[in-house]
Amino acid sequence: MQLTYILALLFAMVVAIFALLNAQPVTVDFIFNEFQISLALVILVSAFAGAVILGFLGIFRQVKESFKSREMNARIKKLEEQLNEMVDKNTKAELRLAEAEAGIMERDSRIKELEGILAERENGEIKE
Repeated sequence: MQLTYILALLFAMVVAIFALLNAQPVTVDFIFNEFQISLALVILVSAFAGAVILGFLGIFRQVKESFKSREMNARIKKLEEQLNEMVDKNTKAELRLAEAEAGIMERDSRIKELEGILAERENGEIKE
């Protein structure tokens, strides 16, 4: 950033020196008027007008980027909220899955227990 300011200052100095070296009067025909003015003043006013135009363009660009930044921040916030909702849903689903797996394991152990009892009874009936 400082390099930009240094280069701008150097360019302004070159323009000022050029303007002072070309100080002869010139006729300027501007809209409905024609008048005599120093060429140095024409050069300096033109350079100043260019700087002002560039300044406005820079401000316009910054404002545009500021709006875009706000828009992106709002989008990030919305996406983070969606992500948090999905994480909550996922957590709830994982809890339900764990509960279901625990229920299945209970049923499996109960089935094995009943199969064992049934096998014992069948073996007891066959022996008699």
